[in-house]
Amino acid sequence: MNDLNDFRSKIDDIDDKITELLLARFAVVKDIAEYKKAHGLEIFQKDREAEVLKKISDKIENPDYKKYITDIYETILRTSKSSQY
Repeated sequence: MNDLNDFRSKIDDIDDKITELLLARFAVVKDIAEYKKAHGLEIFQKDREAEVLKKISDKIENPDYKKYITDIYETILRTSKSSQY
């Protein structure tokens, strides 16, 4: 039987992976920002953001988590845009 520390250890491992992936994502966001600036493109691209959110939402099978995960991605996208300015 698992105890609370086992569960917390699993969460710590997952958080490490999430952090690693977010760092990788923001490295690509930086490249995108440089590309957009070099090509005179707007930072905010409404259609692309809607596409990303739909793709993420469609992958979430458990309706109990859909709103939470979508909220997290909206924060990620907002922060990504902010970092491009």
